Amino acid sequence: MKKKHFIFLGTAGIIYYSWLFIILFISLILMYESNTPINWPAIIIGAIFGICFIYTYLFSYWTLNYLKFPYRKKLKISHTPELVQRYWWFSIYKIKLQDYPTYYLLRIEKNKATSRVALSK
Repeated sequence: MKKKHFIFLGTAGIIYYSWLFIILFISLILMYESNTPINWPAIIIGAIFGICFIYTYLFSYWTLNYLKFPYRKKLKISHTPELVQRYWWFSIYKIKLQDYPTYYLLRIEKNKATSRVALSK
């Protein structure tokens, strides 16, 4: 089975993405408070944000047996992911793990029925 990449929601997602976007905001603050035309510290910290953001997307996935977060080892899935809600290309799944709380995952996937409706309008 292919890897299904996702954006995790809930308290774990809020905490993780808050820390991730703090890196971006520090870069923007350094950029706007600088007197020089090229601010290398802001560029370096912005590049670190970009690398962390891409790393987060590439290493947040699930397969039939495992769930992988960017900050944790692979976790065994006890139940198959359950689709909670779907709206256009966005799907929210609920995954229950054995020893951990329930996680909600946002996945962007192209739905064939939705794309036909969007094209016909």
